[in-house]
Amino acid sequence: MRRSRTVARDPFFLIAKFSSVCPETGKTIRAGERIAYFPATRRAYHTDSNAANELHGQLFAKSWNMADANW
Repeated sequence: MRRSRTVARDPFFLIAKFSSVCPETGKTIRAGERIAYFPATRRAYHTDSNAANELHGQLFAKSWNMADANW
């Protein structure tokens, strides 16, 4: 899977290399699970978190060239 980010600090989805805990939901993130990673804050969020859902929506809007994709 190839990532295309406009800025090096843009959030993206990836596979966790280490086990951790989601700072939003408190759920355990196991190595090998898909996560939403935010490089600006260096935080990884569980896919069930609001942060991951928001990121998913932004990436969807951007991929379909929707008007509010770059907000």
